[in-house]
Amino acid sequence: MGSAFQTIADLEATAEEAGALGERVGVWLVAEGIATPEREPSAPDKTWYLPGPRWSHVTDEPRSLGTDGLAVVTGRTVFFGSPGTGGSPICPHCATVVPDRRSSFSRAMDAWWATGVAEVRCPACGRTVPLPAWEWENDFFAFACLGIEHWNGPPLRPAFIAELTEVLGHRTRVLAGRIWRGDGAQPSSRRRSLRRKRLS
Repeated sequence: MGSAFQTIADLEATAEEAGALGERVGVWLVAEGIATPEREPSAPDKTWYLPGPRWSHVTDEPRSLGTDGLAVVTGRTVFFGSPGTGGSPICPHCATVVPDRRSSFSRAMDAWWATGVAEVRCPACGRTVPLPAWEWENDFFAFACLGIEHWNGPPLRPAFIAELTEVLGHRTRVLAGRIWRGDGAQPSSRRRSLRRKRLS
């Protein structure tokens, strides 16, 4: 058994504005009838919004099935796809795929986790690129301070993703995957486990 997930990561929100943007998302979800006014904080950095009468705007999943709803995650987080699937980084300037990323990107991940700032030089075009700005094959990674998660449900509707992106006013990335039991990263501990995750 495992847990399927989808995440809409805000690639441009700063640590200072993530909290206010998370609140803006919550207000919008309630105003649109997508979520109910009740919220369930599960951790200092994660708040669950329960499905509202217009939940069908989010996915094909009936509200009556007792879905978990949506979680707004704030704070420095490494969002990722299915463990083991991987994906090489792609320079956003020259579109070069960097096949051997172990040393430079692993060090950058550690630095970003500790300070929120990290850069990697593209070996092809020579430009120095902030870690969050790198693209990834299979949309495998997103280094962000704000994300909206949906667990164990059908794919998010493209219209919902587009509207949420407009509410945020920033560039976003959608990640999806499944965490199997034994992967060492449960839904409630993805951030902590990724601090120790090394690129394979």
